[in-house]
Amino acid sequence: MGMDLQRRRALLQAAALCSAAPVWSRAASPAARVVVVGGGFAGASCAAALKRLQPQLQVLLFEPRQRFIAGPMANAMLAGLRDPAAVCATPAGLAALGVDWRAEAVAEVDPVRLRVRDGTGRWHAADRLVLAPGIDLVWDGIAGLDAGNSAQMPHGWLGDASMQSLRRRFAALRDGATVLIGVPAHPYRCPPGPYERASLFAWALRGRRAKVLIADAKDDFSLRPLFQRAWEGLPGSVEWWPRSQGGEVVAVDTARGEVRLAGGERLRPDLACVIPDQQAAALCHAADLVDESGWCPVQADSFASLRHAGVHVLGDAAAAYPLPKSAMAARGAAQACAAAICAALGGRPAPAPPVLQSQCYSLLAPDAAIALHGDYAAVAGRMSALRQLRSPADADAAQRAREARAAEAWWGRLLRDSFALQ
Repeated sequence: MGMDLQRRRALLQAAALCSAAPVWSRAASPAARVVVVGGGFAGASCAAALKRLQPQLQVLLFEPRQRFIAGPMANAMLAGLRDPAAVCATPAGLAALGVDWRAEAVAEVDPVRLRVRDGTGRWHAADRLVLAPGIDLVWDGIAGLDAGNSAQMPHGWLGDASMQSLRRRFAALRDGATVLIGVPAHPYRCPPGPYERASLFAWALRGRRAKVLIADAKDDFSLRPLFQRAWEGLPGSVEWWPRSQGGEVVAVDTARGEVRLAGGERLRPDLACVIPDQQAAALCHAADLVDESGWCPVQADSFASLRHAGVHVLGDAAAAYPLPKSAMAARGAAQACAAAICAALGGRPAPAPPVLQSQCYSLLAPDAAIALHGDYAAVAGRMSALRQLRSPADADAAQRAREARAAEAWWGRLLRDSFALQ
């Protein structure tokens, strides 16, 4: 669905004139300090942008993971199409920009005094705090499922251990196996992700009389017509059970490998991948940065917290709908946040809200992909979708192959740009 150029310009002019409340400002020395918590796509991009925009800034980044599986292309790894090392990210490249990366976790955030406490008990004060700690899983939505037993039905959605477990379990499936993917309600990280996973699992199992079942807590999903058209090319391999047809996973018995759906069906698939509901990471809850939704409300132009001055929240933890919880959207938000922080610390007017771009590619097979491209901006203080473009539903194999190549190039650029890799 497109938007004409004149309308888009009008929206952007309105954004410049009617931006959200001004970013909180504290008088800062030339050596002002910004502490960033979380070194994924959002946190790493923000740290890098801060140093590029204002090299004299002290930027302290806390990210305990030396190397981790990144979300984009992770489904290809799970299906055996990529080696785990090929889909990993690391904050190590940020050191070349002057970012002080600490490979340790933050134990506490004090949003009033603008400081964080590390694992040794030491406090680190800042002129601004940027939180990009990602998500946590909500365990009370599915009876019988908790953090202790979820490894029996690996979600592969958070953390390397669950992804590696799911990869091994999938690789060991026998012919004729049934795989069930339980999909949560919105909002959650990477909206098309479960359906890309189903597509790649079905492709990898083609010719083996296997079946992939999608038990969904929703009645619609991103790019549904495109995914369903692709599944028609693998007859009988993928079945989507929406919420209205009783498809939602409501209970599990991990000891027996049983999944119970809202419609009453009790299934014992050979592999159950149950993805729970999600919310902002526990660190955000402890710091009083979330609202009743479980996510962190922010200003649409600067991603400044609406609950505590001097704090910004980025990435999947932020409530910035309709901006998707995707890697590229997180990177764009991080750059906008960095520009707003540098302007405020330098005593300059807040910059006009930029247009944030989100590209999201979903692989259907090694040589086929579909895509959703969107432009977003703060308009009258609210995040707004300016346009959204989807891959054509009737594209031929050649175009799907071109999009697969574009996805590979996009992934490489996103990884290099976000983590300052050479």
